[in-house]
Amino acid sequence: MASGPKPVLAAVLGPGTRYEGDMTFEGRVRIDGHYVGRAYSEDWLELGPGGLLEGAADVANAVIAGRVQGDLRVRERLVVDSTARIVGRIDAGSLEVRPGAILEGEVRVRGRVVE
Repeated sequence: MASGPKPVLAAVLGPGTRYEGDMTFEGRVRIDGHYVGRAYSEDWLELGPGGLLEGAADVANAVIAGRVQGDLRVRERLVVDSTARIVGRIDAGSLEVRPGAILEGEVRVRGRVVE
């Protein structure tokens, strides 16, 4: 799926929203608000530049442009945009980090620790 088109947008947590709890979803979900909890999907997670994810995410693919505080497991492709800040553990199948992004913590790509 990582090489093909992104699925249709299934849901948006817009700016100014706060959601707490566990979330399982199909398709593509975009977070532009504040999400606290655990997210799981076989599809795409997008975190917009103003978005904050506190907790953990286990998804197939992700594009992160906002802030993550916690664990991020991306089984296929993770893109970390220039506006992103991730504090915690990252475990990704493949990783693209754009200049300006901030990563603090342990980073594993395909099971190998990246220093």
